[in-house]
Amino acid sequence: MDKKLILEEAKAIQAEMVACRRQLHENPETGFDLENTTQLVMDKLTAMGYTPERCGKAGVVATVGNSNGKTFLLRGDMDALPITEETALDFKSENGKMHACGHDIHTTMLLGAAQLLKKHESELNGTVKLMFQPAEEIMEGAADMIANGVLENPKVDAGSMIHIAPGLPMDDGSIIVANKGKSLSSCDWYEINITGKGGHGSMPMMAIDPITPAANIFLALNEIQTRELPADALTALTVGEFHSGTTSNVIPETASLKGTLRTYDEGMRQQIKDRMTEMADNIAKAYRCTAETKFLSGCPTLENGADIVDLAESILPEYIGAEKVIRTEDIPGLPVQMGSEDFAYVSHEVPTVMYALAAADSRVSEAYPVHHPKLVLNEDIFPYGVAAHVGTAMEWLAKN
Repeated sequence: MDKKLILEEAKAIQAEMVACRRQLHENPETGFDLENTTQLVMDKLTAMGYTPERCGKAGVVATVGNSNGKTFLLRGDMDALPITEETALDFKSENGKMHACGHDIHTTMLLGAAQLLKKHESELNGTVKLMFQPAEEIMEGAADMIANGVLENPKVDAGSMIHIAPGLPMDDGSIIVANKGKSLSSCDWYEINITGKGGHGSMPMMAIDPITPAANIFLALNEIQTRELPADALTALTVGEFHSGTTSNVIPETASLKGTLRTYDEGMRQQIKDRMTEMADNIAKAYRCTAETKFLSGCPTLENGADIVDLAESILPEYIGAEKVIRTEDIPGLPVQMGSEDFAYVSHEVPTVMYALAAADSRVSEAYPVHHPKLVLNEDIFPYGVAAHVGTAMEWLAKN
């Protein structure tokens, strides 16, 4: 088979993919509450000749190929964010949610790949499993699908995923192959709840103000990285929410801090979590309050297998053109990526590789990052993502 044919076939279904993506973009859903999104995916897969199945709370799984070889998994996430969209797109969301991380594009590209894989099913040396995942934004969807058997029946041997990457000074449709080993940090959502005693603003001596210890806890958390960790420690401890009170003349009963912790080292991850808890407890006590620190959902570091990274770098040029394939180490000045992806759970079970797909060239468009309400992505990237999905799966199965 002419491998460049895959890209041409992907380009031939561009209009279908654009229509699908816009339908998803205009009707975003979040977390596990993806009733319309999952139904759309199920309907489209069924129309292609698949027999899709639900997996876990809101996931969808389908397979294509045969039992003559191993199984390769392709992942696309489906959920949006609780962000009010501020673009001027004709198909912008109006429901207070937004596909500001490109999951509408991820879902669409995996559906496009499903269409081409079905067409070339007889050429597959094994099985491709399609994983349409919910709740990536809250770091719970992959673990839920794994717990409900997504890596079994048939057993998955390796896998890959694509994430859009806007705001880079490179041609849209370029694919960056992640480096071997760790390429994204772990992530832990946390909240610290401080309890004091409410009272009237005119009589602070009759109350126990929780805002004062909360403010000091906020400052103390920032000292962990500067005073307790090595200078080159790859960590990011962020307070993204600080809440207390509802009016100006009342001392509130409670205060809360919420945020994320990201690291590249499991020992350091636990060290920081222990210190966060100790600091919150003791600072709260110093101000006659109590503190409860809770670590909520999260994920480990994302790991890329050396062999599958080598495979990707060698075969992708044949499918999308050498000029479109970029190694992470070949990008000068690229900062360490402290973002997280719950596909990391899959990467700790089987060898995987992550691709970043350039989707909004900063040289010609506003360089908004993911999660920004004004983010606009270039739909011309679809064929390159589809060809990368199909090529990676077919070549891995052929060589394994």
